[in-house]
Amino acid sequence: MALTALLDPGTILLVPQPGFPLYQVIAESHGASVLPYRLDPDRQWQVDLEHLEQLLLQHPGNVIRGIIVNNPSNPTGGVLSKTHLIQIVQFCRRHRLPIVADEVYGNLVFGDNAFHPVAQIAAEVGRHVPVITASGLAKQFLLPGWRIGWITFHDK
Repeated sequence: MALTALLDPGTILLVPQPGFPLYQVIAESHGASVLPYRLDPDRQWQVDLEHLEQLLLQHPGNVIRGIIVNNPSNPTGGVLSKTHLIQIVQFCRRHRLPIVADEVYGNLVFGDNAFHPVAQIAAEVGRHVPVITASGLAKQFLLPGWRIGWITFHDK
Protein backbone atom coordinates (compact mmCIF):
# COMPACT_ATOMS: atom_id res chain seq x y z
CA MET A 1 0.00 0.00 0.00
CA ALA A 2 2.80 2.40 0.83
CA LEU A 3 4.51 1.87 -2.51
CA THR A 4 1.20 2.33 -4.33
CA ALA A 5 0.99 5.81 -2.80
CA LEU A 6 4.56 6.73 -3.76
CA LEU A 7 5.04 5.28 -7.22
CA ASP A 8 3.74 6.27 -10.63
CA PRO A 9 4.71 4.95 -14.07
CA GLY A 10 8.24 6.04 -14.94
CA THR A 11 9.32 6.75 -11.36
CA ILE A 12 12.11 5.05 -9.43
CA LEU A 13 12.36 3.49 -5.96
CA LEU A 14 15.74 3.10 -4.28
CA VAL A 15 16.16 -0.40 -2.83
CA PRO A 16 18.97 -2.05 -0.85
CA GLN A 17 21.31 -4.48 -2.60
CA PRO A 18 21.41 -7.21 -1.44
CA GLY A 19 17.78 -6.99 -0.54
CA PHE A 20 14.33 -8.52 -0.57
CA PRO A 21 13.22 -9.00 -4.23
CA LEU A 22 9.53 -8.27 -3.65
CA TYR A 23 10.20 -4.50 -3.71
CA GLN A 24 11.08 -4.71 -7.40
CA VAL A 25 8.01 -6.80 -8.23
CA ILE A 26 5.72 -4.28 -6.52
CA ALA A 27 7.42 -1.28 -8.15
CA GLU A 28 7.21 -2.80 -11.61
CA SER A 29 3.53 -3.67 -11.11
CA HIS A 30 2.97 0.11 -10.89
CA GLY A 31 5.04 0.88 -13.99
CA ALA A 32 7.93 2.10 -11.85
CA SER A 33 11.43 0.68 -11.59
CA VAL A 34 13.98 0.15 -8.86
CA LEU A 35 17.50 1.42 -8.50
CA PRO A 36 19.64 -0.70 -6.17
CA TYR A 37 21.92 1.02 -3.68
CA ARG A 38 24.84 -0.81 -2.12
CA LEU A 39 25.07 -2.21 1.36
CA ASP A 40 28.72 -2.53 2.41
CA PRO A 41 29.61 -5.98 3.81
CA ASP A 42 32.92 -4.64 5.11
CA ARG A 43 31.07 -2.10 7.28
CA GLN A 44 28.47 -4.45 8.81
CA TRP A 45 26.08 -3.96 5.87
CA GLN A 46 25.74 -0.21 6.32
CA VAL A 47 24.25 1.83 3.50
CA ASP A 48 26.91 3.13 1.13
CA LEU A 49 25.90 6.80 1.32
CA GLU A 50 28.47 7.82 -1.32
CA HIS A 51 26.88 5.38 -3.77
CA LEU A 52 23.43 6.76 -2.91
CA GLU A 53 24.69 10.27 -3.63
CA GLN A 54 25.98 9.15 -7.05
CA LEU A 55 22.63 7.56 -7.89
CA LEU A 56 20.77 10.77 -7.11
CA LEU A 57 23.17 12.83 -9.21
CA GLN A 58 22.57 10.44 -12.14
CA HIS A 59 18.78 10.85 -11.80
CA PRO A 60 18.02 14.53 -11.12
CA GLY A 61 14.53 15.88 -10.62
CA ASN A 62 11.49 14.25 -9.12
CA VAL A 63 11.90 10.80 -10.71
CA ILE A 64 13.20 9.09 -7.53
CA ARG A 65 10.19 8.88 -5.25
CA GLY A 66 11.56 7.21 -2.13
CA ILE A 67 13.97 4.82 -0.51
CA ILE A 68 13.44 1.48 1.19
CA VAL A 69 15.38 1.11 4.44
CA ASN A 70 15.20 -2.51 5.59
CA ASN A 71 16.34 -2.80 9.19
CA PRO A 72 17.20 -5.40 10.38
CA SER A 73 18.10 -6.42 6.87
CA ASN A 74 16.69 -9.32 4.93
CA PRO A 75 18.77 -11.19 3.73
CA THR A 76 21.99 -9.95 5.37
CA GLY A 77 20.83 -9.79 8.99
CA GLY A 78 22.66 -6.47 9.34
CA VAL A 79 21.35 -4.07 11.97
CA LEU A 80 21.88 -0.35 11.34
CA SER A 81 23.29 1.65 14.23
CA LYS A 82 21.57 4.73 15.55
CA THR A 83 24.43 6.90 14.28
CA HIS A 84 24.12 5.45 10.78
CA LEU A 85 20.33 5.82 10.78
CA ILE A 86 20.76 9.50 11.66
CA GLN A 87 23.07 9.84 8.64
CA ILE A 88 20.48 8.17 6.41
CA VAL A 89 17.69 10.43 7.68
CA GLN A 90 19.87 13.52 7.15
CA PHE A 91 20.68 12.32 3.62
CA CYS A 92 16.96 11.90 2.91
CA ARG A 93 16.22 15.35 4.28
CA ARG A 94 18.81 16.95 1.96
CA HIS A 95 17.36 15.12 -1.03
CA ARG A 96 13.69 15.36 0.00
CA LEU A 97 13.22 11.59 -0.07
CA PRO A 98 10.52 9.85 1.94
CA ILE A 99 11.60 6.65 3.66
CA VAL A 100 9.72 3.38 3.56
CA ALA A 101 11.05 1.57 6.62
CA ASP A 102 10.65 -2.19 6.34
CA GLU A 103 10.95 -3.16 9.99
CA VAL A 104 9.33 -6.59 9.82
CA TYR A 105 12.34 -8.01 11.68
CA GLY A 106 12.46 -5.18 14.24
CA ASN A 107 13.70 -6.26 17.67
CA LEU A 108 15.04 -9.56 16.26
CA VAL A 109 18.62 -8.64 17.02
CA PHE A 110 21.37 -10.53 18.76
CA GLY A 111 24.52 -9.76 20.71
CA ASP A 112 25.30 -6.09 21.20
CA ASN A 113 23.05 -4.96 18.35
CA ALA A 114 20.15 -2.65 19.16
CA PHE A 115 17.15 -1.97 16.94
CA HIS A 116 16.19 1.69 16.43
CA PRO A 117 12.96 2.47 14.55
CA VAL A 118 13.57 4.87 11.66
CA ALA A 119 10.52 6.96 12.58
CA GLN A 120 11.91 7.49 16.07
CA ILE A 121 15.24 8.62 14.63
CA ALA A 122 13.48 10.98 12.19
CA ALA A 123 11.50 12.46 15.09
CA GLU A 124 14.66 12.97 17.14
CA VAL A 125 16.33 14.93 14.33
CA GLY A 126 13.40 17.25 13.69
CA ARG A 127 10.57 15.44 11.88
CA HIS A 128 11.68 16.73 8.48
CA VAL A 129 11.55 13.38 6.67
CA PRO A 130 8.31 11.47 6.13
CA VAL A 131 8.61 7.84 7.20
CA ILE A 132 6.23 5.05 6.30
CA THR A 133 6.90 2.06 8.53
CA ALA A 134 5.80 -1.46 7.64
CA SER A 135 5.87 -4.29 10.15
CA GLY A 136 3.94 -7.35 11.24
CA LEU A 137 3.31 -10.01 13.83
CA ALA A 138 4.83 -13.13 12.24
CA LYS A 139 8.50 -12.18 12.47
CA GLN A 140 8.63 -9.56 15.23
CA PHE A 141 6.50 -11.51 17.68
CA LEU A 142 7.50 -15.02 16.54
CA LEU A 143 4.06 -16.04 15.31
CA PRO A 144 4.82 -18.07 12.17
CA GLY A 145 2.00 -18.08 9.68
CA TRP A 146 0.21 -15.06 11.09
CA ARG A 147 -0.32 -12.69 8.18
CA ILE A 148 -1.18 -9.62 10.18
CA GLY A 149 0.77 -6.48 9.51
CA TRP A 150 0.50 -2.73 9.55
CA ILE A 151 1.88 0.45 8.14
CA THR A 152 2.22 3.69 10.05
CA PHE A 153 2.85 7.17 8.71
CA HIS A 154 5.16 9.58 10.51
CA ASP A 155 5.43 13.17 9.39
CA LYS A 156 5.24 16.68 10.86
